Amino acid sequence: MIDRGADQSIATCTLLWLLSKPSYKLLLDPQAQSTIASLNIAISGMTLDSRNVTSGDLFVALQGALSDGRQFIQNAIVAGAVAVLSETTEQEQHGVIEHQQNTVIVKVYKLHHYLSDIAMRFYFPSNNCHPVTAITGTNGKTTIASLLANSYMLLKQQSAQMGTIGNGLYGQLKASLNTTLDAISVCRELSSYQQQGAQYTIMEVSSHGLIQGRVAAIPFSTAIFTNLTRDHLDYHGTMQAYADAKKILFENFPLKHRIINADDPVGREWLSQYPNAIAYGVQATNNKQYFKIEHVAYLAQGIVFDFNSSWGEGQIQAPFYGDFNVSNIAAVSCALLADGYSIAQIQTVLAQLTVVPGRMEQYFFEKQNLTFVVDYAHTPDALSNALNALQKHKDEQQGRIIAVFGCGGDRDKGKRAEMAKAAEQGADHVIIVDDNPRTEDAKAIVDDIKKGLTQADTATVIHDRKQALMHLLATANNGDIILVAGKGHEDYQIFGDKKVHYSDRECLSELIAQEQ
Repeated sequence: MIDRGADQSIATCTLLWLLSKPSYKLLLDPQAQSTIASLNIAISGMTLDSRNVTSGDLFVALQGALSDGRQFIQNAIVAGAVAVLSETTEQEQHGVIEHQQNTVIVKVYKLHHYLSDIAMRFYFPSNNCHPVTAITGTNGKTTIASLLANSYMLLKQQSAQMGTIGNGLYGQLKASLNTTLDAISVCRELSSYQQQGAQYTIMEVSSHGLIQGRVAAIPFSTAIFTNLTRDHLDYHGTMQAYADAKKILFENFPLKHRIINADDPVGREWLSQYPNAIAYGVQATNNKQYFKIEHVAYLAQGIVFDFNSSWGEGQIQAPFYGDFNVSNIAAVSCALLADGYSIAQIQTVLAQLTVVPGRMEQYFFEKQNLTFVVDYAHTPDALSNALNALQKHKDEQQGRIIAVFGCGGDRDKGKRAEMAKAAEQGADHVIIVDDNPRTEDAKAIVDDIKKGLTQADTATVIHDRKQALMHLLATANNGDIILVAGKGHEDYQIFGDKKVHYSDRECLSELIAQEQ
């Protein structure tokens, strides 16, 4: 029925086998199954993109928000697709089988509900997927994923990572357009990592990915919740709907460990509902399993804090800035402790972690005694946290905190004034720049941002990000710390419908090189 080589690579399966899992009993009626069985179609690959179809593939034609895959069925057939699953919104069309040029097309009502399960069955026919940890929340997902993947590698365990900054084995990430890939790509990537020897994968899971069922069949073993602050309301509508989307991860999966931030109001509510969950944070005291943060010290080289936990007590040192990174490190510690690693192992590993690209990443200009910090902060809460972190680490005798930020076009406009408030409250000076204006007028976006400032006239507007950095390098005071927020690891800006190459990190590296 399925041929799987000794090297665990995907070979072929029959279309009938792929669609005959017990949980699919509503997918096809007996007559449709009999028809497909008689055709004995061998499937060697799956894809949602007709441009990627090769001979022997199953093409999955979904009705997406931006395009309708059914429009590309003919292209897929020409490219070699041996079968097509075509989504239909008409229940009476469910299970209807058509033929085009000797290719079978099966219509499936609400196909997107089944797709993760079908893809998981194809890529893991023996149900032998390695442990996958899911991280959800508004802020901190990428940092926790990167630090946890790094930790496993330092513990001599091959790890992979999926999320905002890319997908792949740790240290070999390839860029991704979305935090959470489509249902087929998620399973394909996990299979690839397993073939390459990955013993753990750490995956950022977005609210969109959960609502749209992109990871519905992934057998997550551990889930981490970071926090919930305003973001994506243009999609979810309300904070409650946003929270409910995140909670899917903790309700619908066969989790061994639920790790939840006790310092977040939503997290505390969930902890009361999951008494066996692991609570982490300053307020982590009421659960059977906990990791309580105590006595945080903010040093020039990073942070030091004590902890009291259900595994024992200790102290952790790590080369990072801010309370949010204390929280992130606590989450990583909980995941490692839950996996059975000792406190001593964790203390050793965390001290060796490297900075995540574009996450509170430092660029020091020695001649001017200026520190630029690049961070992905693009929500009011993330911006506020980053600025507050830098306030705690700055030299009290000299220097200011300067915030450089913008807001994206064609996105939640209500966030713009909130971002401005966070910048004004956390920084001594504000510089407004372009983020990704997209199809909106950049000046109009700036005007929306300035509405959130109590002293709008004191803010500096420099649309071009590179010009803003060069301006600061020439005019900032000795000892200033400058937060360059919003882009982080990203190496592009979007103007209209065009993506233009630009990276805050590359720009600052070039400016440092010119100084030397």
